[in-house]
Amino acid sequence: MIATVTLNPALDKTMAIPGFAIGRTNRASIEQIDAGGKGINVAKAARQLGCPVIALGFQAGANGRWAADALRTMGVPCDFEWVPGETRVNLKIKDSLTGTETEINEPGFQVGADHLQLLKRKVEEQAGQCSVMVFSGSLPPGAPPEIYGEFIRIARDRGAQTVLDTAGAALKHGIAAGPDLIKPNRAEAEEVLETSIDGEARLVDAASRFLALGARVVVLSLGADGALAVSQRERWRAYSPAVAASSSIGAGDAMVAALAFAIMRGLKLEDALRLATAAGAATVATNGSATELGSIEEYAKRVMLHSIGENAGTC
Repeated sequence: MIATVTLNPALDKTMAIPGFAIGRTNRASIEQIDAGGKGINVAKAARQLGCPVIALGFQAGANGRWAADALRTMGVPCDFEWVPGETRVNLKIKDSLTGTETEINEPGFQVGADHLQLLKRKVEEQAGQCSVMVFSGSLPPGAPPEIYGEFIRIARDRGAQTVLDTAGAALKHGIAAGPDLIKPNRAEAEEVLETSIDGEARLVDAASRFLALGARVVVLSLGADGALAVSQRERWRAYSPAVAASSSIGAGDAMVAALAFAIMRGLKLEDALRLATAAGAATVATNGSATELGSIEEYAKRVMLHSIGENAGTC
């Protein structure tokens, strides 16, 4: 089983505003409202892949109840810790005239030490029952940047493999706990490493620096340029198939779900990278919606993969 942990969930509201203009009145139509937050997106995508999954984390208020009900309707069981306040709303504004997407993300509810301690107990309970735990997304106000590192150590001590997908200080502290896999995108990697990353040599160097900081496997997602996967023994570069982009929302989370699926199945790193790259491309092509394994495997046939140096091993 895969467990996802989302500390800062959201309702993702996607709005269409052709000719979106700052400083002016804009007329919008609502395209969709989804239970969101990166870890919840991963849980939904893992469910579509056919994985048994449970969603952990925080929720609050009427928005949180709506999200929990939506997840259960999708067949995603959840065990949230409920906190005061209201689950945030994140706006995605799509402008069909310019082809742009603008995101406006609220900070989230406040959490305290008592809330974190209660969630820690849930992590402890589930870690002994699942193969992989995914810690994903931003931190809400009140959560210290070390919290993912604490959770990773708890999960590892109870036999679960761990995946981390976050940014900034939370990523830096989380890596120090030795997660089995991290999946930063280029911008997140540049922020933590404090350097620009252009070209394959610099990508490999950046991934190697993350290995030195404590990660066992590093997958750098590169958008339309595909992804790079590096471990102590292997280096693989994947090139995404060309797709007609509908929405990039959720593509990174679909990749994380595919990587967790690959870890659970014990796939080779090259196969894990191929599947994750295909999952990202499939999501971009289907308006940010998670797609089923059969569809992703069709995209995987079009992923171009090449090795960098000598390779041997599994994910």
